[in-house]
Order: sequence, then structure tokens, then C-alpha cells
Amino acid sequence: MIAAAFDALPIGVLILDRDRRIRAWNRWLAEQTGIAALDAVGHSLDDLYPDLRNPRFLMAVDQAFRQGGPQILSQALHRHLIPIPMPHLARHGIEHMRQHVHIEAIADDGETVAVVSIIDVTDSVLRTEALTDMARRLEHDVNRDPLTNLFNRRFMWEWLEHQYKQAQRYGYPIAALMVDLDHFKRINDQFGHAVGDSLLQDFAGRLADWVREADIVVRYGGEEFLVLLPRCDQALAQEVGARIVAQTRRIELLGGDRRAITCSIGIAITGPEAWLPPADLLGEADRRLYLAKCEGRDRVVATG
Repeated sequence: MIAAAFDALPIGVLILDRDRRIRAWNRWLAEQTGIAALDAVGHSLDDLYPDLRNPRFLMAVDQAFRQGGPQILSQALHRHLIPIPMPHLARHGIEHMRQHVHIEAIADDGETVAVVSIIDVTDSVLRTEALTDMARRLEHDVNRDPLTNLFNRRFMWEWLEHQYKQAQRYGYPIAALMVDLDHFKRINDQFGHAVGDSLLQDFAGRLADWVREADIVVRYGGEEFLVLLPRCDQALAQEVGARIVAQTRRIELLGGDRRAITCSIGIAITGPEAWLPPADLLGEADRRLYLAKCEGRDRVVATG
């Protein structure tokens, strides 16, 4: 009766003696591993799996014998004890069954043995990872512009409000570069919106490459972009702006059309010399962008 119940359990159960030799190996383990009980009993797990090398498991077994309390190996840290292949889940990044392992020492006919229970938690891990991935994608979708994959204005305001407080606390400037592609409507009208969208995507990727990793690049609206540069003073901001203007002239339209692609930039600074609140900072950068347009485009305006 006890043997039948042992084999009917929907989890893996093996029993080890103090020498870590297997005393019992239930049907679930035989079916999942392909190792019959007769071939497992009398051997150690190291004999069955020479590449196992799990010192944490061996330590947990020793602690169970010495202390008598249960020991746990969670899948989060150890993933699995026995490598049971899951080929149908390889496309999800799971090559082996994820296992929760419980180890407890019990008395058996005057001898103490360790009962090792192995629970398949693969489905639970898959659900958790799917939910985590979904949350990550939702966060990405909420914070990113769908066409260019740059940050959107929602994220920009959150970032800027936080960064503005940090800048005031530690006394460093923040530069705002409002960037606009010149005569973009003409490109849409002459070549179509597909070419216009391709140009926006290309320019967005280049713009992100032209600035520092710590800087934030935002699609502000239409063909207008915003670059926020923490710890950037007026001189450095003008240098960055001039580089963006020069690099933009090298962009070719889809199909290698080399007609002039240019941009205009307005720069504003908030910092220890004059603290402009976030809305005022962007307003001033936008005003100077307008001046750049009025002065002939294809240029940077940082004063006035």
C-alpha cells in the first residue's frame, strides 16, 4: 500500500541515506528521467548525472541530516535539481524542467533518511515570465513613440520633473535642444508619407546615436524632436547642436536621393545661473527654434 502510494504521487520523490545513496525512486521520476527505479537505487545522483555538480544541494542534504528541519531549493535560484529536458519549451528559453525542491530528514526503522521532493513548477514559471514580459512591453508601449521608438512626451515630463529636482539639489545644468527637420512637408508631398516616415525613423536612430547614453531623445511631435542633456552647459550644448546640424546634411532619402536634408535647433539651459522650470525650459527652446527657422533654417540658435 505504501509503495503504491509512493508511486502514485504526482511529484518526484527520492530517498537518500547518509551516504547520499538512493534508497527509493518513485514512478514519476522514472517516467520523467527514463531511469528505472532498479537502475537508480543504490547509486548517488552524481552516479546518474556525472555533470550534476550541485554543491548547494549536497549542503542542503547535510543540513537536513544535522538540523532536522526542512531545506528548500527554489527554482528562482537553482532552476532544477535533476536535468529533465523540455524540448517543446526550448523556444520559450526553457530547456529543462523548472523544479522546486524540498528536502527533509525523517526517521525510518531507526535510521534517518532524507526525503527529497521535486515539484514541477515550469508552468508557473512560464506564466510569471509571460506576465513580466507583458508588463515590460506595456511599459515600453506607454513610454515610447510607435514610429521611431524614441521616448514620448509622457515619459519626457516624468523624466524632466525628476531630473530638474536632482539638478537643483546637486547644482548642475540641463540643456534642452528642440530639433526640427526643415521643409518636412515638402518631402511628404513630393515623395509620399512612406518616405517621410522612413526619414523620421532614420533621423531618430541617428539622433540617438549622436548624443550621450545619459541623454534623453524624445519625439516631441510630427517632425519635431527634443534632446535633453543633463550636466550640459551652454558651450557643450551648442557644440552638440552644431554637430547634429552638420550630420543631418549627410542624410540621404530612401533610394539614395541626395537632396538637402537639414534641421534647425533651438537651445535653452536651466541651471544654477538661471533656474527655468521644465515648462519654461521647453518653451524657451521652442522659441529659439522658431528664431532658427526665421533666420534661414539649417542652424542652431542658443540666445536671443
